[in-house]
Amino acid sequence: MKKFDYENSIGFLVYSASKIFQKAFDLELRNKIGITITQSKVIFALYLHSGLTQRELADKIGVESPTLVPVIDKMEEEGYVQRKFDPQDRRIKRVYTTSKTDLLWDSIMECAIQIRKVSTKEVSDQEMKSTLEVVKKITKNLTTYLGDPEEVDLQKTK
Repeated sequence: MKKFDYENSIGFLVYSASKIFQKAFDLELRNKIGITITQSKVIFALYLHSGLTQRELADKIGVESPTLVPVIDKMEEEGYVQRKFDPQDRRIKRVYTTSKTDLLWDSIMECAIQIRKVSTKEVSDQEMKSTLEVVKKITKNLTTYLGDPEEVDLQKTK
């Protein structure tokens, strides 16, 4: 039987770092501005691609469409998003940000900056640069391996 040092594998470490980043960011968002990380993902996705359907939005943020419905309901109730009928197909509703969301954007960015500051404490600029380069290469390699054109396009924009 082959031995595998799972806890020191790049996949495990990146996954663990991602989970703890998400937990810390979610806590920061909840405590500072009263929204969840999922709500911030919705806002971010809509800033990049305004007027998505709920299904498109769910795909963009990596959740199942039924999971997103109560999140959108709550955000609409709080005035952060608005559903509008598609002008070409009245059976489809699209989701848009509101002016209230624009006011929230700076606070979301402040939370993100705080988590970056905490997470990179005692990490040099060179270490950060090297880490980013390596993670980007790994992401590109896996994206190419999987043949996911949407992910490949996202890599080009970064």
